[in-house]
Amino acid sequence: MQENNTPTLILIVSAVIALSAGVWFGFDSSRPVAPPQIQGVILPIAKTVNEFNLTDHKNNSFTLKNLENKWSLLFVGYTQCPDICPMVLNTLKQTHKLMKEQQIIPPQTVFISIDPERDTPDTLAKYINYFNKDFIAVTGESNELKKVASNLSVYFKKAAGSSGDVEADDYLMDHSSSIVLINPKGELQSFLTAPHIPAQIVDSVQRSQIYYKEN
Repeated sequence: MQENNTPTLILIVSAVIALSAGVWFGFDSSRPVAPPQIQGVILPIAKTVNEFNLTDHKNNSFTLKNLENKWSLLFVGYTQCPDICPMVLNTLKQTHKLMKEQQIIPPQTVFISIDPERDTPDTLAKYINYFNKDFIAVTGESNELKKVASNLSVYFKKAAGSSGDVEADDYLMDHSSSIVLINPKGELQSFLTAPHIPAQIVDSVQRSQIYYKEN
């Protein structure tokens, strides 16, 4: 009696088709490469940052050109912030130190004050130098800051302090806690989300840099 090889033949054909499909998908360059996971998110396609004009703590103009040809970590806040800002800036100070110890070039760190009424360049200089003299603090007119914040997908809003009056001198500024990573083209590459830990920031920056170079 002749043996029926039909089931075996079907299995062989199926295996060949599956293997071919796997090879095809593996070399399909049109498929986007998923970014690696970080404490936050790497954008698959970096977001364009529009032109802006702010003033740094040395009273110099600070524009988009100051973000080009280098990596930068940006964080929005204000000098009279009671908790989040000093905590994040201290973490960034530790991150900067950790990178130096590991012989990694640290990104430029920029603190964007969203409280221009109180944060003059002199005030910003004293504040930012307390954390690290290599850090940069900038601010600008309210409308310009709103455009920058919107473009960076971060949030801030004036809020009432203990007096309950948003127009009183003790007003607060609600704002995002995320750190924004800008790539050397001056584009928004990644969002680093809380809780911020120096070692995790280093890892997130390095993973973002590798993804940027490979794509």
